Formats: sequence, structure tokens, C-alpha cells
Amino acid sequence: MGDFRGMLRPLAAAALTLVLGGCATISDQLAGSEVDPAVSSTAASADSLLETVSWAELDGLVSVLVRNPTDRTLRRADAVVTLRDERGTALASTVTRPRKGGCCTVRSLRPGGTYGLYVGTVGPGAEVADVEVTYRDVSWSSAAIPEVGAEPVRIEEGPRGSVVLADVTAQDDDVPSAVVQAVITDRDGGLVAVVSGTWTCFAAGETRRIFMQLFRRVPEGSVVESVSVHPDTTAVAPECPAGS
Repeated sequence: MGDFRGMLRPLAAAALTLVLGGCATISDQLAGSEVDPAVSSTAASADSLLETVSWAELDGLVSVLVRNPTDRTLRRADAVVTLRDERGTALASTVTRPRKGGCCTVRSLRPGGTYGLYVGTVGPGAEVADVEVTYRDVSWSSAAIPEVGAEPVRIEEGPRGSVVLADVTAQDDDVPSAVVQAVITDRDGGLVAVVSGTWTCFAAGETRRIFMQLFRRVPEGSVVESVSVHPDTTAVAPECPAGS
């Protein structure tokens, strides 16, 4: 996806949806599995668990980019994103607004890695001045995360909005399920939006092209700064076709 610099800001709550191929699926909450011995959990955490790097708004969708500042891999954490106006009044929250496409669960975030969250605003006239993120049901893991490479291809404009194309390659292991995120930036490197969704059945050594639909048009000159893949180690393995 052109010249890429990192990850982007605005994700899309009710309006970010993905076009999936093959065995790909989208779900708000993937089925959980037993916690393995390499995992430690906490019931809740302060908003300093992850650093909020940046946020941006695109046609009523606020994307938030957070980073893992620790030296441990965050296995999973449920995020609560709250939008506030200049007086500190809450305008919207992922607690009170429906989740779409797994907007608020951070999965398999390596040390130093970034992850995108998103929430819709309350509509015209609601001026978002600040974004607050807190976390709960946090678990850490020392287990290795499967290596999956991702290369941005391009952004296309379709009848329903912008579409991000990316090539995803599992390295040495099959990956039953993974969250794929693309960060879109403007010409100056500022966050525009984050497209996020879940795909399944990545076969080791094979490259799959995926299409991520954003039901908004990004500004002219926008580029895909990066694409990241977060294998979902908590998901129940799906029935994948042989050789996929």
C-alpha cells in the first residue's frame, strides 16, 4: 500500500465491515478457550494498561490507536471506549452502543505493537474533544504468537466506499483465526481510519489477498500505512478445508 509509516487512527464501529473470501468470517466475540499455563489474568485494569497513541474521526466514526508499552504479550483485553466533549461530558461509549465486528477486544498484541479500536459518534453537533479508553478482563501470555506477514496492496473506491486490499501470509504454522487491521493515513501521515476484521483458515506458507470494506470514502491521497495481523489464540479452531 504505497509508502507506509505505522498504523492509523479512525476505525469504524457500526460502519466498518469487511468483504471476506474463502473461509473468512466476522464475529463480535470469538468463542473463548481454556486459559493455558502461560497466561496470567486480571479482572480489571486502569486506562494506563495501553498507551493511547492517537485518534481521529471520519464521518461519524472515531478510530483510536493504542500501543502496548510493556515487555509482555497482551493475550486479550476488553476495551471500553468513551467519547467526551470539551466539558468532559460523555457523548458515546462502547458500553452503551452496540458492538460491530469485534471493535473493542484487543487480541495478541506484542510488546511495542499497536491496535485499533473504534466507536460511532452520536451524530451531527456532537463535538468530540477527548477519547478515554479503559480495560477489563485482561490476560497476558508468554507463549509465542504465530508469525504472519502482511503487505498492503492498494486502496480502491467502490460504490459503497473505500476498499483496502492486502496480502496476508502465514509463515511456519497454520493460523485458524486472526484479526487483520489496516491503518490508513493522509498525505502528511496523520491518522484517517482503521479497518479491522476477522478472517479464518490461513494455511502455512500460502498468501491470501483479502478485501476490507470501509463504508466511508477516505480523503483523496490517503494511503495504507500498515497492515497488522493478530492471531486469535483464544478462538476455537474452525473447520477449515483441507490444504487451506
